[in-house]
Amino acid sequence: MEPFIRVYPPKRPQGKRHVWYVMRGEDLVVDVNAPAEPLVGDPHGPQSITIAQHFPLGTQGDVAVHAAVVAADCELSEGLQAVNLRTLMNHPGVAPDVVAAASNAKQLVEFRTLHRFCTRCGKPYRAIENNWGYRCDPCAFEIFPPVSPAIIVLIHDGLDRVLLTTKTGWGNRYSLVAGFVEPGESFEACVAREVREEVGVEVHQIRYVGSQNWPFPHQVMVGFLAKYKSGDIQIDAEELADGRWFNRDAMPATPPSTAISGQILDIWLRREITQGMIAGFDYHE
Repeated sequence: MEPFIRVYPPKRPQGKRHVWYVMRGEDLVVDVNAPAEPLVGDPHGPQSITIAQHFPLGTQGDVAVHAAVVAADCELSEGLQAVNLRTLMNHPGVAPDVVAAASNAKQLVEFRTLHRFCTRCGKPYRAIENNWGYRCDPCAFEIFPPVSPAIIVLIHDGLDRVLLTTKTGWGNRYSLVAGFVEPGESFEACVAREVREEVGVEVHQIRYVGSQNWPFPHQVMVGFLAKYKSGDIQIDAEELADGRWFNRDAMPATPPSTAISGQILDIWLRREITQGMIAGFDYHE
């Protein structure tokens, strides 16, 4: 796969082919016959819809990658449909570079459309050239697209059991404990705290697995494995509907492998949790 080279306004991506990630509100506009692909176009826009605002993203090989916005009430012509970005990310045929570009598009569009006035003095921002930030000239305050780190952790007993949780509305699907990192907190400390707060147990042997962009609204999910240490399950009823231990041979419905939660579960199910790819250290209060 060719590397993705980002560009920043006022530069525009150059390429022999041009693809467009077009946002309509929270949804992505796609061709009904290619729902896991961006729209095809030229340097000025996609072939099948008129855009309202352009966001240059970058170049991948000979492909120029763009984002754009249409009005939330824009009626789509025949052959187009709007799909929720979560639906796209769970599509079995979606490529990782499509997920990354669509996530980038969503977050840049939201930042540039929602942050118009300075949060310190209320004056209008101006765009800073060669990045996606804004600057308030009267008070010199600058703001950039936010990224909020959050942990997600698989709790195992070192043998054949894993502690999974579910929330109201998830049906019979269970997943991993997750939560946002607090100010002044390390990732390992966040893992220990979130596990304690949500399911009431203590963990140790906290090991980093990997990370995933998660644009709902602007997170990066940092994945861990942690071994159960002590305590009985006591769920936070405001956050969770249930939490319980499952045996490896009697698993409930779980997230797909397109999500980092599903990928971490796959590592555990394949008994690969001691491989050298996993680093980390114990958290001590």
